[in-house]
Amino acid sequence: MRVKVRLFAGLKELAGGPEIVVDLKGGATVRELEEQLGREYPRLKPLLASLAFAVDEEYKTRDYVLHDNDEIALIPPISGGDDV
Repeated sequence: MRVKVRLFAGLKELAGGPEIVVDLKGGATVRELEEQLGREYPRLKPLLASLAFAVDEEYKTRDYVLHDNDEIALIPPISGGDDV
């Protein structure tokens, strides 16, 4: 199966662009996608554990089973703002 991975902020510079198309075996999970991205894009590997994964605009756990043509966004941690 094939999925599209969208990258934001500094992630797109590390991967060489804003999108990656990844081929996975059928029934692969978000965790398996994460592992494959770490192998194929070693510069991303140290950051992957701190990212949130959204599949088709919905946050998913690492155990979520992906489907052909899913669009996955890698969301970096957000910081900032003031405590009131």
